[in-house]
Amino acid sequence: MSITKRQEEILEHLNEHIFLTVERLAELTFTSASSIRRDLSTLQNLSLIKRTHGGASIFNAVNQAIPLNSRMSKNITEKQRIAKKAASLLRDGQSVMLDGSSTAGFLVPYIAKHKDMILFTNNMHTAINAVNYGITTHCIGGFSVDHSAVLSGTQAYRTISEIYPDILFFSSKSLSRSGVISDPIQEENYIRSLMLENAKCSVFLCDSEKFDSEALYGLTTLENIDVCVFDKPYPELRTRCRILD
Repeated sequence: MSITKRQEEILEHLNEHIFLTVERLAELTFTSASSIRRDLSTLQNLSLIKRTHGGASIFNAVNQAIPLNSRMSKNITEKQRIAKKAASLLRDGQSVMLDGSSTAGFLVPYIAKHKDMILFTNNMHTAINAVNYGITTHCIGGFSVDHSAVLSGTQAYRTISEIYPDILFFSSKSLSRSGVISDPIQEENYIRSLMLENAKCSVFLCDSEKFDSEALYGLTTLENIDVCVFDKPYPELRTRCRILD
């Protein structure tokens, strides 16, 4: 996915306000309404926003699955901060698995800095990005989950069960203060559970917007995870899991 700096700024404003008119976006970005309309058309074509009469909106709800392409535009700064921290766990020659989350996808540039890396992912966007970075990449096949770039199904299950990666980076929709990881999409939860079974090291990536929340389907708890990485401290969290500073 390639967007301009102004389009990234538009996404940040929409993430903060959920909905904004064309005129308000023009004011916030110090540009013309006609330029904003062109930007919104581009972002909609990339499935990052939803155009509405007179403006645009971002999906958001605690127990509603946000479309993957919209997730790519949410909390970009926080996800970049998480990826930078998590990158300290990477070593040359590793086999790395990234789940279908947008957060995990931000690790691709850091993986590319290491030698002899092998990447596995069930996210087509992440796979294409990794290929463009020159990383040896395996895209785990299957069917599209909710018409997104995330692949799942019997073919994916079989493939994942035969892979034993050195390290797995994954995310989810919610993290409670008792350390329960959960998600509103049962299919994504199941495929993550298969990834966790075979990974030699599991790393949970979570931005602070997900703190102190619970989604419909439980995945696991932090007690079963090796390392967790946040964009900022979570003082209320009760866990013995290693938190990467």
